[in-house]
This record gives sequence, C-alpha cells and structure tokens, in this order.
Amino acid sequence: MAKSSAILGVHLLDQNIGKVRVGTLTRDSDGAVAFVVAETFLRDPRRPILSLGWFDPDDDEGTRNRLARRGDKIGLHGTLPPWFSGLLPEGALRDLVLNEMGPGDHDEFDVLTRLGGDLPGAILVVPETAVPASAGPITIEKKDGVDVPLPDGTVKFSLAGVQLKFTANVEGDRLTVPGRGNTGRCIIKVASERYPGLPEAEHAAMQMARTIGVRTANCRLVSSTAISGIPAELLAHGERVLVVDRFDRADDDRRIHIEDAAQILGAIGDRKYTMATTETIINMVRRFSTDHRDDILEAIRRVVADVLLGNGDNHLKNWSFRFPAPGEIRLSPAYDIVPTVLYMPSDTMALRFVKTHSFESVNLHRFERVASFLRLDAKLITREVVATVRRALEHWPTSAPKLLGEKKAKQLLDRLGTLSLVDEVRRQS
Repeated sequence: MAKSSAILGVHLLDQNIGKVRVGTLTRDSDGAVAFVVAETFLRDPRRPILSLGWFDPDDDEGTRNRLARRGDKIGLHGTLPPWFSGLLPEGALRDLVLNEMGPGDHDEFDVLTRLGGDLPGAILVVPETAVPASAGPITIEKKDGVDVPLPDGTVKFSLAGVQLKFTANVEGDRLTVPGRGNTGRCIIKVASERYPGLPEAEHAAMQMARTIGVRTANCRLVSSTAISGIPAELLAHGERVLVVDRFDRADDDRRIHIEDAAQILGAIGDRKYTMATTETIINMVRRFSTDHRDDILEAIRRVVADVLLGNGDNHLKNWSFRFPAPGEIRLSPAYDIVPTVLYMPSDTMALRFVKTHSFESVNLHRFERVASFLRLDAKLITREVVATVRRALEHWPTSAPKLLGEKKAKQLLDRLGTLSLVDEVRRQS
C-alpha cells in the first residue's frame, strides 16, 4: 500500500545553545525513509553530539564524514533508520500506541510522527509537512517557536523497551501522567500478569546493586492507587508500581541527551542480545567517557552485580551514555536491573562475557582477560571485582530478606554458593 510522503524535522535541545536543527527524516511513497543531516549542523564547530556512533573523539573531520555517510541512515518499508528506531517503544507499549492510533496501516515513521514531541534524551522530532492520516489523531501546537505534535490518547511519549511503562510527574502525594505538551520526570513501571511481583523484585535488585557500589537510578515503590491518568485495567496486576526518576530530565523540565548502546551500534530488535559483547560495552566506555577510569570501574561493578543477582536481561539497550554538560560524556546511572533467575532459574547472561553466557562460569580470570584485551591495569580491575563481591557477602544477608521477603531472598543468597566468582573471593578471605 502506498504511503503518503512526509518530512520530519530533527532537532537536538542543547543545554547551552538551545534548539539545534540536526536534519530531516523523509518518507517517500514507497515507504523508504532517509535521514539527511543538515549542512548547517555539519559545518557548526559547536555542534552537540547526536550519537557516539557518528562521533570521532579524535577528529572532527571524521565526525563530519560519519554524519554525512548515508548507508546507516536509511530505512525501508516504513521502518526508520536504526538509530531512530531505537527511540521507539516495543511490546505492550507499542501495542497501546498503535491501538490509540486507530485502524490503518501504521509504520515506524507514523509512530515517530506521533510521539516525536516527547522522546528519550533531548531529541525533538516535528512535522515539516502535513501530518499523515496514518499517524492517527494528532493536534499540532506551537511551543518554543516549533510546531510540536500532541497526540490524542493516554500515550503522548516514547520510552524504549518491551515492558509496559508510563511517564509521570509528582504532584503532592500522587503521581500524575503529564498533560498536553509537558514531559514526565519519572517513569512508572506497572506490574505484570506474567511475572508476579516484578516491580518489587526490580526495586530490590536496584537497592542491592546500590549497596555494592553500583550507581543506580533513584527508584521507589508506590501504591497503584496513588497513580492518576493511567487506565485502571493497566494497574490491575499488582498493588504497587516501580517509580524510577528519569536521568534524561531535569527538575525544570530541561532535557538531557542520552543514547543506549544498541542505538550506537545500530542494533534493532533481538540484535540487542547478539550484536556485541560485554567487552564491546566496556571498550565503548574506555573510548568515549570523559572520565573513563571511573566509568570503567562502574561498568565492572555492574557486570559483577548482574552475575550475583542473576540479571539475565542486561542487553545493549540497558547500557546508556549520558551527556550531562557540553563536552561531557558519561555512563548513565544503571537501570532495569532485574533478578531474572527468580522467574527463570536457568537464565543466562544477556550479552556474552569473555566467551561465556553462564553466570556460574564467570571468574576473576575472565575479568583479567577483559583488562588485557582493553589494555587496562588487571590489578585495578580485579581489586574492584573482589571488593564488590565482598560488599555483597557482607550486606546482602541482612538487606535481601527485608527487600525481597524470606523465600526469594533465600533463593538468591543460596545461589551465591554456586558461583565461581563468589567461591574465589571467599577463598581469598
């Protein structure tokens, strides 16, 4: 079926210089989509970073060449180029968006047209031609001199990922879905019929990771009855929801740019599990972070936390970089830490780590191999691993039962005895 041609303007809301026009996304009648970077953006020596995949930290000409290259900026049959596809929701939230768009043949370009006013990070995508009917009911309102799309319905935002989630703001003792044209400063993750107690399990894992030194996003459990603006049937599977403070939004609604590792690599769909390894992530940190020593140690602590907690879903979309100030590139706070082994006892690591997916096989030697591969100080890395494991052995026997309840805490704590890494650290004590 022929699609209506349309053009979207792509802007980056920079904290210093304001709205910067990056380029255009154009869909033709065959459904082919092309991202073309504006000449003004290419020539601007102050240009903010759009993606680390198109950024050369050592050479601005290299950055310009990557931005101008066309091969990774094309999508066919209504799919978006991979970087933009990575901004969109998947799974249950995508289904909810498509349902609110109404009947019709909706593609990714339509979804981005609809949700482009409230995307992850500091990207703003706005129509520059008539809004296609296939994007569903949308009102256009002028905001900061730009025509911003404001969709009708519950979902006025995009959050990447499969789990059903919403944005909200704190209003007194309640959490309210933001009104038209506003952005949410926290994320609500609702309970699941398939995985009972998931908000509580994720909250516990996030707190346990924090006690061993992982820099986690702030989060808390809130009663489902304290939520306004979300249909009751979507809150029906649990008494509490998990509320996570957004690190890509400031208290004054300023947007802070972020991108995940899947976007950087162009990994779409299930390729978030297969397109790279944990070593790839740590190498990205080494190459791009403006405090790479600190962020490498943080990445190491996260790998240890995944092994100890049995988090089998730390794929490429769960590692992000944050751009908190001009010229600054940092690993974002950790998020989506879930003890998946509580639901799937035989679960394995999402990303391969030094030739294994097995939690039980991870040991100090594999961390030494990472250090060697990345030309890092092996003693620095292994010291951090040992210290992180020791903190878990010291603190978790007390904190886990309070956070998880006796039964699930016993399951996780007993599992520690099956891990090579824990055995090695215990033998060193």
